[in-house]
Amino acid sequence: MLARLARMLSRPARTAPLVAAHPSTGLASSIAPETVSAPSGRRAAAGLANIQILRGVAAAVVLVHHAAVYAQLLRGADRLFPTFDAMMGLWGVAVFFAISGSLMAGLVVRDRPLVFLAHRISRIFPTYLAVVALFAAVFAALGLSFGGLAPLSLSLAPAGPRSYALNVEWTLVFETSFYVGLFLLASAGLARRIVPLAVLWLALLAAAFLLLPAASRDLVLPPAYLLPVVAACVPFAGGLLLPRLIASGRMTPVAGLLALPLFAACLFVERDAARWLGGIAALLLVGAAASARQARGEGTLTRAALALGDASYLLYLIHVPVLVLTAWAVPAHWSGFAYGLTAVMAALGLAALLGPFDLALYRALRRRIDAAAPATLKSWLAAYLLIFAGCAAWGSAETARNDWHERRARAALAALPPEAWTDLRAAKAAIEGRGLALPSSMQGALEGIEPASPVDTVVSAYAYDPARPKQTYLLAVYCSGRLIGLDRPRRWRKDLAAVTGSTRPGRIGFLMRIPTAACAADPAPLVLAIDTEGRMAVLGR
Repeated sequence: MLARLARMLSRPARTAPLVAAHPSTGLASSIAPETVSAPSGRRAAAGLANIQILRGVAAAVVLVHHAAVYAQLLRGADRLFPTFDAMMGLWGVAVFFAISGSLMAGLVVRDRPLVFLAHRISRIFPTYLAVVALFAAVFAALGLSFGGLAPLSLSLAPAGPRSYALNVEWTLVFETSFYVGLFLLASAGLARRIVPLAVLWLALLAAAFLLLPAASRDLVLPPAYLLPVVAACVPFAGGLLLPRLIASGRMTPVAGLLALPLFAACLFVERDAARWLGGIAALLLVGAAASARQARGEGTLTRAALALGDASYLLYLIHVPVLVLTAWAVPAHWSGFAYGLTAVMAALGLAALLGPFDLALYRALRRRIDAAAPATLKSWLAAYLLIFAGCAAWGSAETARNDWHERRARAALAALPPEAWTDLRAAKAAIEGRGLALPSSMQGALEGIEPASPVDTVVSAYAYDPARPKQTYLLAVYCSGRLIGLDRPRRWRKDLAAVTGSTRPGRIGFLMRIPTAACAADPAPLVLAIDTEGRMAVLGR
C-alpha cells in the first residue's frame, strides 16, 4: 500500500505548488489551492494567511497548556481537565510540525541547499539565543536560578535528555534536525524525490511504533540515533506530502472535519498512539487550511490572528519564563485561575512588544544571506554542521552509556526480592546476602527530602568513592516497595572537598525530583546508590 501511495504521489500534479516568500516571517508557502482570489494583505497574497492564523492558534494552545501545568506546579492549583490540557500541548506541537513539514517541502526544492540551511539557522538561533540571554539576565537580577546554559543544550543538537534554559527547546531540537536532514538530502540531489522519501520515512515510523519498546516511541529528547523513529516525527514527515496532495486535489477543506474526531481520540489512548492520531489530525487541519480560500487581512479579529501568527515563534520561546516570573511576582493568595490568566496576558503582551524586533532581525539576516558569496556561506555552514554533528555525537554517546548503566541498575534491583525494598534493614541484608554491597571506601549520604512544589519532592544526596574516582553512580528511590525512579548525578559539589578528599570529584551530587503523590503513603523513601556493575548501598531513609 505504501509503495502504491508513493507511486501515486510521484505522478505529476495537475497544478504545481506555489512557493512564495512570506514578506514578514521569511517562511514560504509551498501549498496553494488551484484557484486563489486576490485577497488584500501581503500575507494572504503569499498564500499564507490561513497558515499564519493556524500557527498563532497552535502557539496559544501550547501557552494555555503550560499555564495549567505551571499553575499546578508553582501555585498548587487543581487542573480541572488534566487529560484535556495535557493533550493541548501535544496538539499544538503537532500542528507546528505539520506546518513546518509542508513549508519545507517547497523551500528545499526552491532554494539552493546552502541558502536553505542558512535561512533556517538564521530563523531559529539568533532570536533563541537573544531570548535566552534576556531571561538569564532578568533571572540573575532577581536572584532566581536559570539553568540549561551548557553548550550541548544551546546547540539544539539531538543529544538526548538535557536541561534547557527555556524548557521548550525539545521541539527546536527536532526542527534543527529536520533542517539538517533536508539539507543533506538536497546536497545529494534528492530534493525532488522528497515525496517517496517521506513515504518511506512514514513506513519506518510505523515499523518503529510496532517494534520499539513503548519507552522509546515517545521520547521528546531523543539521542540522534532514535530521533528519526520517534512518534513526534509523524506530522513533519506527513507534512512533506501535503503540497503534492493539495496540488493534485486529494486534500480539500473538508478534510479538516476529519481532524476533530482524531483529536478527540487522543484523549483515550496511550501517549505514543496519541502522537500518531494527533499528527494525522494536524496534517488534515493544515491541509484544509492551506487548500481553503485564504483569509483576507481585513477586520480587527483577522488582523489580530495574523499578528499572533507572526509572533508565534517568539511567544513559544518566551512563555515558560514568563509563567515562572509571574508566579514569583503575583501574591501568594491569588487563585490558580487568576495567576494563569495574568501569565497568559503577560506572555501575549511581551510577544506583541518584541515580535516586530524578531521579524526585523530575521529580515536583516535574510538579506545578508541572500547577498553573501557561496564561499562565505559554505564556510559558516561547515562550521555549524561540525558543531551540530559534534554535539549530537557527544551527547548521543553519553546518552547510550547512561541508558546502558540504567538497564544494568534496573536488572540488579529486580534480581533482589520485592520485600527487600520495604525496609531499610531488609534492604541492607538483601544486598549483603547477594554480595552486592559497594566497597567501604564509597562515601555517600542522603542529605534531604524536601517539597519543591505542591506536586514535587526533591531528594538530594551524593555518592563518591575516592578509591575509584571515575566511578559513577545512579540514585534509586523506593516508596512502599515500589521503584519511583532512577537518576544520574548532575551536580559538581565542590563544597564536599573535605569529605571526598578531592577538589575536583566530578559530578557526584544528586537532585532528583519525584512526584509527591507517589510517596504519599510512605513519607520516608528508601534511597540507594548503584554503580555500573550493579553493586549498591543504602544511603538512608
